[in-house]
Amino acid sequence: MRFHRHQVPACSVLLVVLLAATGWADEPGRDKAAKVTFSTVLDLGQDVGQNFGSLFELRDQSGAVIAGAGFMEVYNTRFRSDRHTLQFYVKPLHESEKFQTERLPHPDLGCGIYLMDLNQTISAWGGDRTESLRTWDPTAKNWSAPHSPETGPLLSGDGQMRIGEGLLTFCSSTATYNDRVILNPPKVGRYYNFYYANGFLCFYYGNRSEQGGFTRVMACPWTPADQGPVDLTKAISIECKYVGATPFAWGQFQKELLTVSNYGGVYAFDGKQWRTVKEASKKYSYQIYSMLNFRDRLLLAQYPSGELFEYRGGTEIKQLHGWPPRLPEVSPSAREAQTLAIYRGDLFAGVWPWGELWRYNEDENRWHSHGRMFSHPVAHKRTVHPYEEEAKAHHLVLNHWGQRVTGLVPLGDSLMVSTSTKGTYPWLEKYTFLTDDQRREYGSVLNFKMPGNLAAQIKWKDEPIQLEFVVESNRLVIRQDGQELGSAPFSADDIKRLQDATLTWGNGIFGKLNGTLQNSKRK
Repeated sequence: MRFHRHQVPACSVLLVVLLAATGWADEPGRDKAAKVTFSTVLDLGQDVGQNFGSLFELRDQSGAVIAGAGFMEVYNTRFRSDRHTLQFYVKPLHESEKFQTERLPHPDLGCGIYLMDLNQTISAWGGDRTESLRTWDPTAKNWSAPHSPETGPLLSGDGQMRIGEGLLTFCSSTATYNDRVILNPPKVGRYYNFYYANGFLCFYYGNRSEQGGFTRVMACPWTPADQGPVDLTKAISIECKYVGATPFAWGQFQKELLTVSNYGGVYAFDGKQWRTVKEASKKYSYQIYSMLNFRDRLLLAQYPSGELFEYRGGTEIKQLHGWPPRLPEVSPSAREAQTLAIYRGDLFAGVWPWGELWRYNEDENRWHSHGRMFSHPVAHKRTVHPYEEEAKAHHLVLNHWGQRVTGLVPLGDSLMVSTSTKGTYPWLEKYTFLTDDQRREYGSVLNFKMPGNLAAQIKWKDEPIQLEFVVESNRLVIRQDGQELGSAPFSADDIKRLQDATLTWGNGIFGKLNGTLQNSKRK
C-alpha cells in the first residue's frame, strides 16, 4: 500500500546546533554563548512508526567519535522506547570513563519490573497485579501510587507509543489512537504483542483451542490519517509453525520489520509479504529479547548464548562472538543478553543471570564491564544461576532467583536501569534467606550516569520546528523553538577538539537518517 505525503503534513525540523567559541551570551538565562554553530533543515515526513536515525556525528582527527545526536530505536522485551526522545552526546576528553550508580527507592511492585518510558517519564511495570504501573517523580524522588492507563491494565505485550501528535495504545486485544478505537478484539482468539512501524500495525493473532488452533503474525496497513478502523481485509499474515508462539521483541531494518518467536522462528516483512528467515524449532532454545538499530545493522540480543546477533537483510543472522563478554567468575551456560541501549554514544547491554551491565566503545573495539546491578550473592561458578539451592528448598524453578537487567532507558543525563528475578513475582515473607535490602535489589531501578549525555523529547508538530543543540562551558542544552527541552551538567574541557572535528550529516550510531536534510552548513 502506498502512502501519500498529503495525508499527514510533513514535519520539517529546523536544527541549529551550537558548539563554537563566540564569547558571553547576552540572552537571559544563558550564562555562556555557543562555541561552534552549524545548522540544517530536516524533513522527517509523516510519522508512521519509522526509525528516525541519526542527525549528525563528529569525529576528531584520529577518527574517534566525540559527539552526535539522533533518535534511538529499541524494543526491550516488554516495551519499545519512546521514539520522540532525542539524544545529544559529547564525550569529554578527560574522565570520559567515569560513572556513578544510585539505586532509587523501591517501586514496591514485587521482585521484578520492566521500564516503560513515555513523554520523558519512566514507569515501572510489574505483571503480578492489575494496577501494575508506578511512575517516577524526579522532583519529589518517589513513585506514584499503583495505577493503569485509562484504557485498562497493561499485560505483557501491551503498551503505548507516540505517533505524530497522538498516542497509540495496545491493550486487551484492542488498539486505540487517542480516544478512537482502531482495532476491536477478535471474535475468536486474541491479538497480542503489538508493534507499529513503516505504516503497518503488526501483532500476533492466536487461538489455542484443541481444534482449529493457530498463531499468525499480522501486518495491517494503517496511518493516523486514516479516518476509519484498521481494515483487516488488507492484512498480510504468516502462519507460525507452533500454536502459542509469542515474541519478546520487534525491530526494523531499512524497509523491513522483524519479529522472532519464542521458538526461534524469525519472520521478516518487507511491506508486501512475510518470509521466514529462520525456521522455528522445539529442539533447541533460540530466543531474542531485544532489538536495536546500530549504525548499518539491526542487533538482536539472544538466549542462551548471552551474546548479540546482527541482521543486515537477506537470510543470515550472524552471531557476534564476545558481544558482550562475561565476567570470568560466572558460568558460561544459559546466558541471556536481554536489554540494549545507546547512551553517551556507546552501546550498552544487560545480561542475565548475574545482572551484568556492559558498554561497548566502538573506537576501541572493546567492551567495558560496569559490574553487576546486584550486590549479592558473590559471583561464582558453583551454579549457573544465583540461589539455586534456595530455589529448590522453596520448590521453585531452579533459575527463579536469576538476576535480570530488564530496562535501559536514557532519561535526561542518566541511563535508567531496572532489575528483576526470572519473572515479575511477588515477594513472600518466607524467603528468609534474603535480607530486606537484598530482596529490594530485585524489582528496583538504578540511576546510571556518565558525563556527556542529554536525552530530551521533541514536541512534535506537523510543521517546521527549530532545534538548538548547545555546548556551554558548564552544560549541554537542547532547545526547540527557543524553549529549553532539557539540559545536563557538562564541563567543556576542549572546545578546539570540537571545532576541528569532521562533521558527518545524516549518519551515525543511531543508524542512517530516515529523512532529508537541506541547507546544511557550519559557521
